[in-house]
Amino acid sequence: MSIPNEIRTDAETALRAFCESHSTDAAQQRYTYEVGANAALLIQQRPSFMNAAEWTSRPIAKFRYSEARDRWSLYWTDASEKWHRVTNVEGAKDLRTLLDVVVKDPLGVFWG
Repeated sequence: MSIPNEIRTDAETALRAFCESHSTDAAQQRYTYEVGANAALLIQQRPSFMNAAEWTSRPIAKFRYSEARDRWSLYWTDASEKWHRVTNVEGAKDLRTLLDVVVKDPLGVFWG
């Protein structure tokens, strides 16, 4: 099942605002996102260690939408790029709630 249009549009608005407010030239980092059929991915981009003219990307967080529950759930990725659900955070109707969890990172899994 895919994300309903209204919910998808709101999620893209939230992700776009996050990326615009957290991307900085001074820190040489920028954020982007991708939205698929039932999930959205927050991606961090930085200059490559070996060649500053090239940018590298790494996924920071995944947000999966459940139409049955009408909620987003939050996932983090380990060093092997395997996704894990953040189980101590309730699903949220508004993606902004989960973006706030990513920023605060109470478990140390997003920015570590």
